[in-house]
Amino acid sequence: MEAPEIEYLYNLRRFGMKLDLSVMNEFISLMGNPQENLKFAHIAGTNGKGSVAYFLYSIMKRNYSTGLYTSPHVERYNERIIVDDREIETQYIIDFVRKYRKKIEEMAKSKRNPTFFEVTTSLALNYFRDMKVDFVVFEVGLGGRLDATNIVNPDITAIVTIDKDHTKVLGKRISQIAWEKAGIIKPNVPVVVGEEKLAAINVIKKIASKNNAPYHNVNEECSFSDVRMNLDGMEFIAKTPVREYKLKTRMVGYHQLKNILVAMRMAEILSENYTINREDIIEGISSAFWRDRFEVKRRKPLLIFDSAHNPAGARTLADTISKLNLQGSTLLFSMLKDKDINRYMKIMRKVASKIIVTEIDYYRKMPLSAIEKYAKKYFKDVKSFPNSCDALRFSLENEEKIIACGSIYLMGELEKCLKSLS
Repeated sequence: MEAPEIEYLYNLRRFGMKLDLSVMNEFISLMGNPQENLKFAHIAGTNGKGSVAYFLYSIMKRNYSTGLYTSPHVERYNERIIVDDREIETQYIIDFVRKYRKKIEEMAKSKRNPTFFEVTTSLALNYFRDMKVDFVVFEVGLGGRLDATNIVNPDITAIVTIDKDHTKVLGKRISQIAWEKAGIIKPNVPVVVGEEKLAAINVIKKIASKNNAPYHNVNEECSFSDVRMNLDGMEFIAKTPVREYKLKTRMVGYHQLKNILVAMRMAEILSENYTINREDIIEGISSAFWRDRFEVKRRKPLLIFDSAHNPAGARTLADTISKLNLQGSTLLFSMLKDKDINRYMKIMRKVASKIIVTEIDYYRKMPLSAIEKYAKKYFKDVKSFPNSCDALRFSLENEEKIIACGSIYLMGELEKCLKSLS
């Protein structure tokens, strides 16, 4: 059970997401605008932004006190805010909520209160300032242009990938989504891009040019070769405009190669003003690990957790499954109600033979009956469990290869279930 003050923050979710910076600016000003005293890398993207953030953080922390802000968390709220490998202290969160709760409720009377994500972002910025960090790796929550994180003036930005997700908020066309995410590009601040789709690149290039922001696309500037991949990680050679690297990573999947290139180019560009050398990049990539991204949890039976939560994520997951010859695995699956389950299932049926579906204990969950309906459309062998722990227990007792996927919130539940089983 989390502290009542953290539960209070969770309850702010009932007001939903608001893409509007006016309330965020008003709320953060109460803290004296801590973002003005900090240095940032700001990272957006449909998928991959969390991994890029973690790779860059892993590089930067070798020489600097570094903050990391990501979302969502897997098990604990504290995971969202990290300084030098230590999660934010619960007491700091409690003190912050107690100090600003009255103001949150006053703002609700005059216009609207700050949302869960706006308060969490403000808390993170306040904490990073109080901890006197040298540098912050800051992951966008949703979109970019009007995301609560877009009040910072970064030293570098990145847009990792552009794909269709949150279409009701960001738009249905790739160009619209790219325009929203490219809203983090700032005047004269370099932007590193991992996307290849022309519709997205044209928009990003146009906005970068308008802002006189140096544009770097890793697909044009970098390459990788000699890739060796297994369940323990990957080894490969990467070439950038600066140098060649022989790299190892504990992360699995070809999509992580691009994430690594984006983080490396960010580090190389930052090295013009920060102490970052070749060894820092090699060691940073080698030591970085972002949990529940094709992570092996057990070997017998084989149990893998992957937080692929949208069709773009499903494509990269299916590709990794194929390259590792894990076709025929059983999926353990659940999803949030605002995701494109139809496209997701259509992709995953190509690499999985069976599916076990369950329901997440979360306010944005997709009902089990709806998940079951889609599962039966694409899979012949479907089993259903209302409780995720029961679904996991059944999987471990009856299947040889299990891949849990569909939502990071499912991963959080399954992490707790695993601990109770061991």
